[in-house]
Amino acid sequence: MRDIGNFSELMTELDTIFVRGDYSICGGEYFETDIITKKNDSVYIQVLIDDDIKGKMNYGKRLYQYNQSDTLNFETIYSKLQKRNILNHRATLRFEIVHNRKDTLKLFSYGLMDILKISINLAAIKDQIYFDKNYYKPPKNPSPPKGLSDIEKLDSIMIEGIKKELQRMSNE
Repeated sequence: MRDIGNFSELMTELDTIFVRGDYSICGGEYFETDIITKKNDSVYIQVLIDDDIKGKMNYGKRLYQYNQSDTLNFETIYSKLQKRNILNHRATLRFEIVHNRKDTLKLFSYGLMDILKISINLAAIKDQIYFDKNYYKPPKNPSPPKGLSDIEKLDSIMIEGIKKELQRMSNE
């Protein structure tokens, strides 16, 4: 598992890699297992999700195409995680990558912001693969609040006037 930086190119026919990810934060539990296989000279991914809010999901096999010129790929992210160690920070085990049930690589995160950044990048990759699923789509910004209509403005002016009048009467 030393060559995680180009694992999809080095996989042989019927090789399998299990990537078990712990994305749990702030009391929520969220786990994914990515099953990456090579068959007929193509690499496929299948994603199993266990989310304490949305439940269990199984996203079937899809083609994964590694592009060296694009840094948004599993190889780049896992390679960076493998090579780093942030001193004076408490590490949390986030990923176990198991190759053919024998060789295991453990990858860690260092705090909340770190796992959020990692999660955003991995979700972007999976959104490209599972483009027809909403699960990995980034959240949409809410539309700006609309202003009050003329009738709503008049109603609020009248209500404020009534409140003032009632308060004046209670003071007399």
